Amino acid sequence: MISNISFSRAETCLIMEPMHSNPYGNVHGGALMKIMDNTAGIAAAKHAKGTVVTARVDEIVFHKPIHVGDIVTCIGQLAYVGKSSMQIMVSIVVHELSNYSEPETALTAFFTMVHLVDNKPAKVPELVVSTKEEEEIYKLGERKYRDIRLKYKA
Repeated sequence: MISNISFSRAETCLIMEPMHSNPYGNVHGGALMKIMDNTAGIAAAKHAKGTVVTARVDEIVFHKPIHVGDIVTCIGQLAYVGKSSMQIMVSIVVHELSNYSEPETALTAFFTMVHLVDNKPAKVPELVVSTKEEEEIYKLGERKYRDIRLKYKA
């Protein structure tokens, strides 16, 4: 079974509310990480066509603060697949309505998701790369995958 890289893309939009923030109106990093995890899970589940779990989160970078009233768009894009795991590139773009600025990237991270069948890792479909942009994403995901495997190989 083979799947096109663009099929797995997942996008979620939310307006940040007081329940997402501290008393000063700054959105909690944990609330944003949960949104990212959910979006990565959707992208991975679409590709695997089944149950997935988060195995790892790498290189989460907070580029810009997010506040109550801002609209966030979280984008999850499959970057690479192994046997049962998938590298998902996730970013959050913030739309600050208060100052009418252009949307900016606020957070980025890589999520490793694992496909499970009967609570055991299961094979995921191969990945088809169709465009130059997808090829660049794939190469980045492949490097991340290789680096993680080398770092944690016992």
